[in-house]
Amino acid sequence: MNNTISSSTQLLRTQVYEYLREQLKTGKLRPGMFVSINKMVENLGLSRTPLRDALLQLQVEGFVTFLPQRGIKINELNLKEIENIYEVMGALDSRVLISVFHGIGQREVDRMGKINEQMLLAAEKKDFYRYWELNSKFHGVYLNLSRNNLILYHLNILRQRLFGFGEIDWGNRLIEMNYQEHVKIIALITQGNAKKAANYIRDVHVHLPSHLIPGKDTS
Repeated sequence: MNNTISSSTQLLRTQVYEYLREQLKTGKLRPGMFVSINKMVENLGLSRTPLRDALLQLQVEGFVTFLPQRGIKINELNLKEIENIYEVMGALDSRVLISVFHGIGQREVDRMGKINEQMLLAAEKKDFYRYWELNSKFHGVYLNLSRNNLILYHLNILRQRLFGFGEIDWGNRLIEMNYQEHVKIIALITQGNAKKAANYIRDVHVHLPSHLIPGKDTS
């Protein structure tokens, strides 16, 4: 029974998350804007109580905030929050890489290279939601080898907050930097040096230089 309840709650939370993300993608919502619970009940065809429960979970995870008499606010990410998310992601991502390094073979390396090239194509088309999805898939090639579901859960939430609900402007310089760093990660993995690859991810790759923060790309 508990497993059924847990599965139902997770499904509902995912429905609400996907709805909000689609609204953001289409420009109907932006970080900082408000959502009406009544409107979501109507659009999703869900009853008010489970919908509220799902939104409360999203609030715990940092996506939204309940404001009395005003509705649900889509949270914005300030510079410090973005830096904090990157720091935690770097620590978790690098730890997982070390733990699964023995399981990364040529198939995984080839997959990462292919995804990296697909990211460039998505960027050229200005399809940044696709770009974000591919970025997560790039790291997911090795992350999904892990059996530590707790780490994977938190990494997924952090990536969703950063790439699904944040407003990082993937300008030309940041896209090029991200691409080249992915190439470096692949090279370090190919060389068989788990520690160097993990350190590079933690200290270089999953780190956002202040001059590449949204609105500061002059290219």
